[in-house]
Amino acid sequence: MADILASGRRIMAAYGVGTAERVPITSPISWNPFRDIDAENPGGFRADPGFRRIARLVQRWCDPAVPYNHVPWPQVFSPLDYQRFLEAPPAFVEALPLQTVGQGRTRTTHVLHTARGDLTWSYDVDEGVETHWDVKKAVTCPEDVEALLSVPFSFDRPDASAYEPFRRHRAETGALCIGGGYVNSMVAMLVGVMDFELVLEWVLDRPDLIHRLAEAWLDRTWAKVDFLLSQGVGPFWHFNGVERASPPMMGPRQWDELVVPFDGEIMRRIKERDPEARIHVHCHGKVATLLDSWLSLGVDSIDPVEPPPQGDVAIGEARRRVGARMTLFGNLEFAWMEMESPADIERHIREAMAEGGKERFVLAPSATPHQRQTAAFTANAERYILAALEAGAR
Repeated sequence: MADILASGRRIMAAYGVGTAERVPITSPISWNPFRDIDAENPGGFRADPGFRRIARLVQRWCDPAVPYNHVPWPQVFSPLDYQRFLEAPPAFVEALPLQTVGQGRTRTTHVLHTARGDLTWSYDVDEGVETHWDVKKAVTCPEDVEALLSVPFSFDRPDASAYEPFRRHRAETGALCIGGGYVNSMVAMLVGVMDFELVLEWVLDRPDLIHRLAEAWLDRTWAKVDFLLSQGVGPFWHFNGVERASPPMMGPRQWDELVVPFDGEIMRRIKERDPEARIHVHCHGKVATLLDSWLSLGVDSIDPVEPPPQGDVAIGEARRRVGARMTLFGNLEFAWMEMESPADIERHIREAMAEGGKERFVLAPSATPHQRQTAAFTANAERYILAALEAGAR
């Protein structure tokens, strides 16, 4: 099983704190190194011999992605991903009975009850596939925005004593603590409450509506982040979903209007409150034009730093651009893991170490499978871990 202090040393060395024997390696599969595949004995595709073999390697050699809360703390954000109802209080949300809508397919529906009418979010899940497909989002017209914002926001804060175990853990691990919190990007919230096509239309035609939703996001998200900071949650803060505003999804003007003053403001406040805070941003796509913006926002690390054709910046070029000011996670493309050979995977790893350097670097795939792995992926995942141990030694 993984060792939290050993992982902490490796990960923090990648942020310039102390030294470690090798580059950190994050899992190539949907399995955390602090879980025990044999003790849990899971079903589904995780019962496959190939998955179990890779999981054992993950448990022995891999490190968690940041933040990793070895000691958990009470969550305060809505369990509905991407803030589907903009952090509306749970009392206004009703979960309808699960529906079967096809062979192996189920539909989950949540309803937000407002004074201006009900808003509905529905998604489908296929058996054996660990992701979902939206079929109905809450906002489809300006009137729905009014209904969404008509729900009074309130925040039922957990008792401070519930955070004491995490506070003790952070104090005991000190500079090696890799725990922290998560922030759903403002533009990810927009795509959570409405179709992306509508977001793009309103960014141009109804910026007033976008701005009202963004301001509500800022107020409600900060209320919860501020509370978590007061309870000692940190030092890592992971921002997710910002790629909705990265090229070619949106342009530089939209980035400056939608990301910098909203996500950027939360980042600024976090660092103002906690001098030890480290900001990590997950962003797929063509991020070459965003590197300078992240540096100006005080971002400490990013993933997955994708080369062409999925992205537009090789790891070596990204390193030259950011120097030692930012830690880079990457840059093993999921497509390589599925379509290339183990020898190719080893070559990519060695190139990443040579071009991006072994300092300020965490080896990571751009994604992990959400369903049963192919034999080719399993072979590549095994080589990924074993080659990284050798190539990443310092």
